Amino acid sequence: MGASLRHVIVGAGTAALAAVEAIRVSRPADPITLLTAEPEAPYSPTVLPHLLAGRIDESRIALRPAAFFASAGCRLLAGRPAVALCADRRVLRLAGGGEIEFDRLLVASGSEPILPALDNPDAVPLHTFTRLADLRGLSAALEGTSRVAVLGAGLIGMELADAIVHRAPGARVTVVEQEPQVLPRAFARQDAGAVQELFESRGVEFRLGCRAVALGRRDGAALVTLSDGGSVEADLVAACVGVRPRLGFLAGAGLAMGRGLVVDRRMATSIPGIYAAGDVAEGPGADGTIGCHAVLPTAAGQGRVAGANMAGRSVEHEGWLPANVFSFFGRLLVSAGATEATEGQTRLEQASGARRGRLVLDGDRLVGASFSGMPADPGALCWLIRERVPVRAQAELLLARPLETARWLCARAQRGAA
Repeated sequence: MGASLRHVIVGAGTAALAAVEAIRVSRPADPITLLTAEPEAPYSPTVLPHLLAGRIDESRIALRPAAFFASAGCRLLAGRPAVALCADRRVLRLAGGGEIEFDRLLVASGSEPILPALDNPDAVPLHTFTRLADLRGLSAALEGTSRVAVLGAGLIGMELADAIVHRAPGARVTVVEQEPQVLPRAFARQDAGAVQELFESRGVEFRLGCRAVALGRRDGAALVTLSDGGSVEADLVAACVGVRPRLGFLAGAGLAMGRGLVVDRRMATSIPGIYAAGDVAEGPGADGTIGCHAVLPTAAGQGRVAGANMAGRSVEHEGWLPANVFSFFGRLLVSAGATEATEGQTRLEQASGARRGRLVLDGDRLVGASFSGMPADPGALCWLIRERVPVRAQAELLLARPLETARWLCARAQRGAA
């Protein structure tokens, strides 16, 4: 096995924990240290809407039981964020003083919220919703609140609106989105329109095709001024306009960066021995497109690949593929791959009441699928897309029964390849 290697991981989320498990497969005795900026046990931000809505208790959100770190031989330094990287010395500097040396480093520090550029002379509080501290602040601010403005109708904004309606059914929620539809990067306009109608049936209002440009005060309330000349009054304003990789501590470290840390299919950065995974990694998708892909399955896969290569194996990531799973007011929405057909592709659709299905085909092969109001397996759909499995002959069945049909097509293709 060779000499022991010191593995340091910045972050303790899905990508980081997947890397720990992959390292331990090949190097069971190497020291591993995880650094996280938050004082809590590692959790996934995806639980925050469920916590706010009261569907789950905070005692149930840990990604791993407390015994995991001892059994895996890991040292977890919670509340000890990294503040600088000295790559030539193989050292991370920590907040509050101190350094930690490494032989292999994984950057899996996740995302931070983007704050919109607003004129805000009255310093109106602008809440975010990506960390437990955000949730606690929002939860306290919601007490006695009757009007909420949510800036952004992407996944985070829509989940926040859903959670507020569950938590405070009498609250008036207005969502502002600069695109002409909700969930603009996850679903086609027609599918997104059905989601919007579902929210509107629960009393949520939308201001689409405009953005917030200023915050102020009027009669004790917050006043959100919009780019179309309109305005929204609210007791609480939350910004959910997007996230970006949390990379501030790497300024001046010499790593190649675009929107995130540039990586190859081994999740290796431009400096040997340093890897990145999860929201911070800017690498190739399944079709070769370079970008960041901040979803849990991608984080887990990239973390496993990074950990394997940190441990001395040679493994490549298959490339991220757009995939989303949402559940709003009990209605399940699933998408995988392309949401719209391009030139030369075919779009097939089927709708019955709240049940909607859409396939995008390139010849006989699946390149995209989305379903609303019916169960579907995004993993199976992604596998069919990656493996270029012909599905046109089964398209009608796939639209009617996506869960069972996609899994059956995967099993049949795998048997044929065996």
